[in-house]
Amino acid sequence: MKNNPWFRMYTEAVDDEKLRLLAFEDRWHYVAILCLKGQGLLDDESDPQLRMRKIAVKMGVQLRELDEISRRLSEVGLVDKDTLQPIQWDRRQFKSDSSAERVKQHRERQKNQEDERLKQGCNVTVTPPETETDTDKEIRVGKTGKRFVPPTPYEVREYCKERQNLLDAERFVDFYESKGWMVGKSKMKDWKAAVRNWERSQQQSEPAPRRRKLL
Repeated sequence: MKNNPWFRMYTEAVDDEKLRLLAFEDRWHYVAILCLKGQGLLDDESDPQLRMRKIAVKMGVQLRELDEISRRLSEVGLVDKDTLQPIQWDRRQFKSDSSAERVKQHRERQKNQEDERLKQGCNVTVTPPETETDTDKEIRVGKTGKRFVPPTPYEVREYCKERQNLLDAERFVDFYESKGWMVGKSKMKDWKAAVRNWERSQQQSEPAPRRRKLL
C-alpha cells in the first residue's frame, strides 16, 4: 500500500463545474477521498468489504451513507462508483511527486557515477545526499550552481497570462514531463524560453486572415 503525505490540488478546482454541481458536504467528501487515495487506503489489496469499512470509518460516515456518497460523486464523473478511485488521478499526480522514488533514483545515479569513477582509477567517494533537494526535479546546469526546477501548471498558466497567449499550460507541463524535461538531447535550462518557442510556433501555424476581394 503506497503512502504519499501530500497530493496535487489545482487552484482551478474552485471553478470546476463537476465540483460546483455538488453540495458543500460532498465537496468535502471528495477531498477526503483524495486524501485517502494519497494515503494508499483506496489501493489496499485486503478484502473489498473491509476496505470500504475502513474508508467509512476514516470519513466518519456509515456504510450505507458511503454508498450514497459514492453514487453522487460518480454521477458527476469524479470517482468510480464501485471502488471510489478518483477519475484521472494519474493525469493530475505525477510519479516524480513521490520523494522516496526521486531519492531512490538519485542515489542509483550517484552509485553508477561512483562505480564509473572507480573503474577509471578515481578514489573519490560520492556520498548520496539525504535531503530532498538533490533530486531529478532539481537538475544542476553548467558550473554556475544554478538549478533548473520544472514549473507547475499554475506557474506556466500565470506566465502565459503575462504573455497574453492561449497556450495550454497543462499540456505544456505534461509534454515535457513525459520527456524528462529534455529539449532534444539536452536538459531544459529555461522553461519560459520554451513557452515563448511554443507561442511562436502557435502563431506561425495559425492561418493568415483572408483579405477581402475589392469590387
